[in-house]
Amino acid sequence: MFRKYLFLILFIILSVPSFGADVITHVGKVTKVVAFPYAYGNYSESQKGLLAIYVEGLPKGCGDGQERIVIGVDHPIHDSVLSIALMAKASGTEVNIAYFNACTIRSESWDLAYLTIDE
Repeated sequence: MFRKYLFLILFIILSVPSFGADVITHVGKVTKVVAFPYAYGNYSESQKGLLAIYVEGLPKGCGDGQERIVIGVDHPIHDSVLSIALMAKASGTEVNIAYFNACTIRSESWDLAYLTIDE
C-alpha cells in the first residue's frame, strides 16, 4: 500500500515540470508601453485588454512576432507591472524581464513571467 502512494506521489512530482513552459530572462531598457483591446481593431467595453511592454534587444515573439511581452489588464499584478514599466521608461532604468517561452496570450507576443528593477 505504501509503495502505491509513494509511486503516485513521485509520478505527480516528476510530471509537473512537463506541463510548464521555459522561463527566459532578458535585461534592457523599456522602449515602449502600449495598452490595447484583446481583439485589436474592435471596440467593446466588455472586451479584455492587454498591456504590451517593449524592451530593447528582446527577441521577436515566437519567432516572427513582436519584440514585446504581454499581460492581461485583468491580471492581478497588472497595476504593479504597469507602474514598474512606466517608471523604467521615464527614468531610462534597465529592467530584468522574464517571459515564458510561449505566446498564449497573443500569438505574436511573449507571455510575461515577471518584471523587476534590480538597481
